[in-house]
Amino acid sequence: MRKGGQRGPRDSRGKRPPRATADEGLGRFLAFILRHHPEEIGLTLDEEGAVDIETLLKQIRTRPGLENATRERLERLASGQAATRFEILGNRIRARYGHSLPQIIRYEPAAPPPHLFHGTTPEAAEIILREGLKAVQRQRVHLSVDTPTAGEVGRRRCPNPVILRIDTACAAKAGVRFYPAGPSVWLSDDLPPACITRAE
Repeated sequence: MRKGGQRGPRDSRGKRPPRATADEGLGRFLAFILRHHPEEIGLTLDEEGAVDIETLLKQIRTRPGLENATRERLERLASGQAATRFEILGNRIRARYGHSLPQIIRYEPAAPPPHLFHGTTPEAAEIILREGLKAVQRQRVHLSVDTPTAGEVGRRRCPNPVILRIDTACAAKAGVRFYPAGPSVWLSDDLPPACITRAE
């Protein structure tokens, strides 16, 4: 027991976070494998970042606590709100975005909406406005389709994020390509500062 009789971490309101469900635990492991380290379970992704579902399940089931992984559970993770993270392509599954692999994942470029958005910390926003928005540890820049979604993403880093607006026509003229990656997520090449402003 921790000092004071409290157990486990608590949030800013003093409440313990809810215990992750079995599907949430599977989803986190799946994101780790498909975004970052497929080699951890002996997998190789294809050029679209996908892997055969049955092969994936065979390897996942060797991990403690994941012995009951099924295709049905993977399909749940790739449907509804969770479909922003994973996508099933026939008998294959992939992470839609977030890759840090040395292997470049292929996406088909498409025409984006006039504006996309990026939520970040005030400190990072000042750097981005001067130097542009760069993928850094990811393969591509991650953008949101609207300010509420960008705010939600930004709040993962700080309580009061700055929302930046991307002029996609400006960026396209500079040679930037955009790639749809889910209902609320777009990816792009690095973005020049001239095409980025604060969203008011």
